[in-house]
Amino acid sequence: MIFTVDMQPRLAPGLQFDDKMGRKMSRQPSSDVLKAFNATESPILLVSGQGQCYRSGNVVLKPAKNDVETNWIADLYLTANCDGFRLPKPIFSNSGDSVHDGWQAWEYLHGQIEKARWLEKIEICAQFHRAISAIPYPSCFEQREQNPWVIADKVTWGELEVEHHPRIAPVIDQLRACLQPVNEKSQLIHGDFGGNIMFSDQLPPAIIDFSPYWRPVEFAIGVMIADAVVWEGADVSLIEAGNRFNNFHQHLARAELRRIIELDMLYKMHQVNKLSEIEAHLPLIRAILVRYG
Repeated sequence: MIFTVDMQPRLAPGLQFDDKMGRKMSRQPSSDVLKAFNATESPILLVSGQGQCYRSGNVVLKPAKNDVETNWIADLYLTANCDGFRLPKPIFSNSGDSVHDGWQAWEYLHGQIEKARWLEKIEICAQFHRAISAIPYPSCFEQREQNPWVIADKVTWGELEVEHHPRIAPVIDQLRACLQPVNEKSQLIHGDFGGNIMFSDQLPPAIIDFSPYWRPVEFAIGVMIADAVVWEGADVSLIEAGNRFNNFHQHLARAELRRIIELDMLYKMHQVNKLSEIEAHLPLIRAILVRYG
């Protein structure tokens, strides 16, 4: 079966967009939203969060495109065992809701995102996923937004098929030729871990911007190591650090495959042309093919 993705216009700065509930949302939280979450300072755009997150004092505001999933993550973060790391706490509106007019609010955590400390990040990633390993499959996943990242994940794991852009189709074919079945247990994972760890000299590391998927932990670690090599300047030898995890080469290949397919889906769904970024991925892809192809 070929899955067809509808073409949608790319969002321009300052324009409104629709969330999953069909609401028209400004790209900056309104005064009513700020008041609802007791955010008293003028909002400042943050670098992270795909250019949609704002800080107002100790409050971080971000769009809530799916109310059900937002409420589920808020409950998860309130009850998670944070031994050895920090998670932001949800901030509820004056009416007691976690979403107000399409926006959610979270506690601002102090710390800095650092490029490097990769071995330490691998340990934190494993520790975090041990802490959430008993959480059952979220029923809200059945209604989640089919955005480029969710679709790319499904395509990577053979749950959907798409026709790929000829600019990247050969690379996708090469990576797929490496794949063999895996039997590692799936659980709740943070599917974008590496760029969402903040370090502080006085505090445990903080984990932010939870991107939930239901996949093996080894896959989450593979995504983190792939991103370190492609975007953070890590040497390709870093992939050897993952070899202590079961079938890591298979999960690394899938992690890199997902990142490539995301470029394809961003182009198809939002006219965001990042296909040329494939060049930055080629050294890692060659290393995967040499070692595991």
